[in-house]
Amino acid sequence: MTGAERYPLTFSPFTIKTVTMRNRIVRTSMGSGMTVGGLVTDDVIAWHVARARGGVGLGFSDPGEVHWSSPAFLKNTSDQVVEGMRRLTDAVHAEGMQMFEQLMHGGATNIPQDGSSPWSASAVPDPGLGMVPRPMTRWMIDEVTAGFVDAARRAREGGMDGVEIHAGHGYLFSSFLSRATNYRTDEYGGSFDNRMRFLREVLAAVREGVGPDYVVGVRLSPDMAERQNDGDDVRDFAVELEAAGLVDFVDLSLGSHYGRDLLMGGVHERSGYQLAVTGDIARKLRLPTIVTGRMTSVAQVEAVLADRVADLVGMMRATIADPDLVRKTVEGREDEIRPCIACNQACAGGLNSRGRVTCTVNPAAGREIRFGDDSLRTGQPRRVVVVGGGPAGVEAARSAAVAGHDVVLLEAADELGGQLRLVRRSPYRSEVADLIPYYATALGKVGVDVRLGVTADLDAVRALAPDAVIVATGSRPRRDGFQTLHPWGPPDGFDSVEVFTSWDVLGQASLGHRVLLLDELGHYESLDVAERLTDSGHQVHWVTRFSAIAANLEMRWEMIGGPHARRLYAQDFRFYPRRVVRELQPGQARIVPIEAADRDELIEVDSFVFLSGNVAEAALYEQLRGAGIEARLVGDAVGPRLLEAATFEGQLAVRSLEPGWQRPAGLRFGQTGSAI
Repeated sequence: MTGAERYPLTFSPFTIKTVTMRNRIVRTSMGSGMTVGGLVTDDVIAWHVARARGGVGLGFSDPGEVHWSSPAFLKNTSDQVVEGMRRLTDAVHAEGMQMFEQLMHGGATNIPQDGSSPWSASAVPDPGLGMVPRPMTRWMIDEVTAGFVDAARRAREGGMDGVEIHAGHGYLFSSFLSRATNYRTDEYGGSFDNRMRFLREVLAAVREGVGPDYVVGVRLSPDMAERQNDGDDVRDFAVELEAAGLVDFVDLSLGSHYGRDLLMGGVHERSGYQLAVTGDIARKLRLPTIVTGRMTSVAQVEAVLADRVADLVGMMRATIADPDLVRKTVEGREDEIRPCIACNQACAGGLNSRGRVTCTVNPAAGREIRFGDDSLRTGQPRRVVVVGGGPAGVEAARSAAVAGHDVVLLEAADELGGQLRLVRRSPYRSEVADLIPYYATALGKVGVDVRLGVTADLDAVRALAPDAVIVATGSRPRRDGFQTLHPWGPPDGFDSVEVFTSWDVLGQASLGHRVLLLDELGHYESLDVAERLTDSGHQVHWVTRFSAIAANLEMRWEMIGGPHARRLYAQDFRFYPRRVVRELQPGQARIVPIEAADRDELIEVDSFVFLSGNVAEAALYEQLRGAGIEARLVGDAVGPRLLEAATFEGQLAVRSLEPGWQRPAGLRFGQTGSAI
C-alpha cells in the first residue's frame, strides 16, 4: 500500500474558506533567521521550496512585523517586502504548497527598534526580557491596529493565501487577555469582554482591510502557568471569536514565557504532548483547527485526525530534519526518513544562539542552496575509505556515496552509531539513537560497503587502496580529573579513589549509593548521567563550575533545562553551582565555591563520576598524513563538540574532495561536550 492509502485522512484535501490544501500537514510559523533587513532572500525561498517539494500541504512564512515597536523577521511595515514575498509564494505555489503568514507583535518580549521600552497591556516585565514595558494608551492601540491592517494587506499583495494573527505565547495580545498581566482599569482591562477587546478590534479591522474572501486566522495558546490563562480560558476566547465570525481558523499551541518549556517540547516530551489541553479546545470549535506538539511521523498525524482532535496538524521540526518526509511516506519509504530527535540544539537553539535555524541531523537544513543532496555530485569518482561509524563517519559515508564515490566504511564495533549507542540508556533521550537505524538503512540504499568489527590501522587502510580517507575516529572521555578552572592538575587525592565517566555510568557500571557528579560540560550528556543515577535510586551530588543545571544548552534554559531540573529535584538530588572539587578521599569529597575558596564543604559520597570532557582520537589521521595518503579529519576526532558539528563535518569532508573547494568561514557549533 502507498502512504496515501495507509493514511487516508492525512492525505485528503482540506479547505479553509477559499484555500484548499492537498493534505493535512502544516509547517507552522517559525523565524528562520535567513531574511536580510526584513526582506525575503534566496535562502528563505530555498528553505520553503524544499519542504513544498517534499509534499507539505500548508506552510507559514517567517513571522511578519506590524509596527516599529516590535521587530520581526519579515518587514511587513514596508512595501519593499512585497516583491520578495511574491517570489516566495510563486515558488512554493509552483510546488503545490499553500502559504500563510503569521503577523505578530511581541509586546513585553521584544525591544522596539529605537531601543525604547516595549509596549504592553500594563507595566509587567516579561520573565525572559525583564524590561518594564509601557502600558499602551489609546493612540498606541490605534497605531498597532493600523499596523496589523497594513501588514495583512502587504501579505495579500505578496501572494500569501492567508494571515494568522498571533495572540498567544505571552506576546502582545496575551498581555491583554491574561488577568495576571493586565492591570488596566479602562475598557481594555478587568472583565472577559474588556480583556478581549483589543484582539477583537484588530481582527475586525484586518477583516475590513483585506476583504471578506481572504483567509484570516488566529493563534491562541494556554500559558499553563500559575494564575495565567489555562485551557478553559483559551477555549472561551476561541468560542467567542468563532461566534463573532472574526476568524476562519484557529491555530492552537501551548505555553508562553511563563511556561516556556511547553512552547517547543524537547525529546523529554512525548509526541502530541500538547493535545491533552489543545485537543479539548479544538473539539469545542466548528471552525477549522490546527494543533501541534512534537509530531514526528505521518502515522502520528493520522492518529490525531482519526480521533477527530483537529483538522490540520503541525510538523515543523520533523520537516526541518527531513524536508521530504511527506513525499517519502507517500512513496512507502518511511524507513528512509531522517528522524527529528527533538534536541532543539540547532533549529530553535540555533536561532537563539547564532541567529539562524539549521538542524543537528540534517546538514542541508537552512543551507539548501549550498548543501542539499542535489549538489552532492562529483565529476571525479574516487575510492573513499571512511574510518569510524559514529555520527560524522556515517554521514560522510552516506554523502560520499550520494556524490558518486565508491565508499568503504570501517567500524571497530559490531554496530554503527559510535557514542549514539550510549544514548539508548538515557532515561529521556533514547530517541536520539533512532539515528542509528536510519543511517544503517541509508548506507545500504546508497551502496556503502560497511565492514563492522574491523579495527582500522595504517596497514588495514592502505590495503584498501583508497584515493582519500575520511577519519571519524571520535573521542574518548578524559579520566585524569581535569577541571577547567584548575587546569594544572587533578584534585588532591584523585589517585586514591576510583573515578567513573559518563560512558561507565551509561554502560551500567556498578556505583555506590551516594554519587558525586562533577560536571564540566553543562549539556545533555550531564543530564543523561544524572537522571540515570537518580532514576536508579542513587543520591546524586551535582558539582559544577556553572550557575545552573545543564547551563550550556542552546535553548533558553527554562525550555529544556527547567523540566529536567524539576525531575531531578523531585528525587534524591543536591546541586552545588559555581564549585570546584579540591580534594578526594575514599568516602568523601571536599569542594569549594569559586568565589570563596576559603569556604570549603565536605560531602559524604561513595562513588565519583567526573564528566571532564573528551579527548580526540586523531592518531590514525596523523599516520595517514605521514604516509602521504590524502585524508580528512572530522567530528570529535578534530575536537570534541556536539552532534551538529559531527554530521555537518561528515558531509563537508566529502565536498572538500572536489577541485577548487574552499574552506568555509563563519561556521559555529556548540562549544562544549561531545557527539553524545
